[in-house]
Amino acid sequence: MNKRTIQAFAFGILFSSITLYAGTSVIADKEPKQPEVTVSGAKKLLETKGYKVLSNSEFTKLSENKADAKEAKPKAEAPAEKPKEEVKEEVKEDKKFTLVIAGGMSPGDVAVMLKSQGIIDDEKKFERFLIDKGYHTKVQIGRYELTSGMDYHQIAKIITKNR
Repeated sequence: MNKRTIQAFAFGILFSSITLYAGTSVIADKEPKQPEVTVSGAKKLLETKGYKVLSNSEFTKLSENKADAKEAKPKAEAPAEKPKEEVKEEVKEDKKFTLVIAGGMSPGDVAVMLKSQGIIDDEKKFERFLIDKGYHTKVQIGRYELTSGMDYHQIAKIITKNR
């Protein structure tokens, strides 16, 4: 390396440094400055947006009142003990039904039959369940013993012989 190459290299470093300094100072000046947020300004902004601002003491009182209300509610609503006779009447016996699936029946047809016999509550939900879970293509022809206490998954397992 000769003297001239070293001088050119030094000049290049100096020029780059000056350019970077000027560029960063120009860019830093163009950035918008964030306004200072004060507590009162924040409260006003939140209240205009529909929020309620509470102090720590107000929040503590509110939390205590809510906890007291939760504790008092179960005591006030405790049901009186029912006589044993009524309890026996409330026990529902599951309704039994023999479902016969013939060739060409759609999952909708099966759902309508189950709804009409009181085995399921909603035929559309059951049909949607069969389709969503992929059971609609696996329904088998045959006779099936079902009860009203079964859920959709249990019924689907039985009618697809997927026990």
